[in-house]
Amino acid sequence: MSILRSIVASIRVGWYREFNWTNPFLGFSMRTVGPLAGVISASTVYFVGASAAAKFIPFQLAFILIGAALYAHVAAYSWVPTLAIAEGKWTYVFPQVYISPHSSLPYLTGRTLASFASSTLTVIVSLVLSFYVLSSIFHTNIPFVVTPLSVSLLFLAMLVNVLAALGLGLLLSAYALFATKFEWALPTYVAGLLMVFSEALFPVSLLGPLSGIANILPFTEFMRASRQAMIQGGTVYSYFSYLGLAALGGIVFLAMGFLAFRYAENRARRLGVIDKKTA
Repeated sequence: MSILRSIVASIRVGWYREFNWTNPFLGFSMRTVGPLAGVISASTVYFVGASAAAKFIPFQLAFILIGAALYAHVAAYSWVPTLAIAEGKWTYVFPQVYISPHSSLPYLTGRTLASFASSTLTVIVSLVLSFYVLSSIFHTNIPFVVTPLSVSLLFLAMLVNVLAALGLGLLLSAYALFATKFEWALPTYVAGLLMVFSEALFPVSLLGPLSGIANILPFTEFMRASRQAMIQGGTVYSYFSYLGLAALGGIVFLAMGFLAFRYAENRARRLGVIDKKTA
């Protein structure tokens, strides 16, 4: 119960931190601008290039629209454990959590769940707005399936992906405990790789020999399951096949992240490096 209370308290702290301790409506509006701009930019680039080549396909536009929105969603909260440690070390917040006799895992988990909740709201708003904006600009029928069932399946896929995202966040956090200079930059580098290997903007078959790496990532299966739910032509069988693979991969990622972080945390306690500010 103490762990649960810690997670709930951390969710509350994380929720206010996500909105920069300001008016929630204002903070939510500001957080929606980034994902919305990213979705519209990626879709516009495809539309211009495909139209110039006379190869515009509405299905591919929907493919990019879903991928860009969900990539922004994953990137928004999977890096939170690393950033929570990095910003906490410099503002002397994380050492207060760290010196307690308990693990900081409940704190990082709560911060991640709070960011997941806020980014879920922003991605839904950005998807809806970008759908209507792009439909009016491109004058095309984007093949979306918007029903209570499809939205529920999308939300289920997003919940399952929390396992992999939290596992990835803990893996990076194991490094952030010891890092003094590049802990802020590491999520950016990993985000770039994830955009390429998660089938966010293009099929991983275009990667050639590297497609095998992408096909075993739970983030790729999450993208595929989400598209099966929201784009016309998807099947229930394919959706649950991708969802099952995403869940299995997520469990593996979470176990790896948990073990790596606990080892790094115990070692960092023994070495006393949490307050270290120079390399």
